[in-house]
Amino acid sequence: MKTLVAAAALTLCAGAAHACPDFSYSGYGISASGSQLYSASTYQVIAGGSSDLAACGFSGYGFVAVAPDFELYYSQDGAYDLTFRLNTACDSILLINDPNGNWWWDDDSNGNLDASINVGRGVDGTYDIWVGTVGAGTCDASITFETF
Repeated sequence: MKTLVAAAALTLCAGAAHACPDFSYSGYGISASGSQLYSASTYQVIAGGSSDLAACGFSGYGFVAVAPDFELYYSQDGAYDLTFRLNTACDSILLINDPNGNWWWDDDSNGNLDASINVGRGVDGTYDIWVGTVGAGTCDASITFETF
């Protein structure tokens, strides 16, 4: 189930008593071009966090950290589709804020309760990426960035 979430969701968090995902914080920085990601790159991460997306006004659900787990500095140097996919030890979700300010969310598109998002033809800029869980716990995970 893939969803493009309205960018207004963050403004709903401003008055909330708890912290919501905030792309102004930094995640682990990765720089890559479309041609470089034609060979997939995979990174280890702990999925989950204390930010409840439903309480933050997102149409998706799940729990993520306040700061993004990753910041992908991407340059499109060809006609590539950009895909993010998870492999986790739990029921995972993926939340992405793209360079145009659009929010993307997914739950199970990669099968086995793992998330996957294809943003289509990637655009130049920073993708803020949160690896989350459906429930309030955490689990071991890996995320793969790849172009096709």
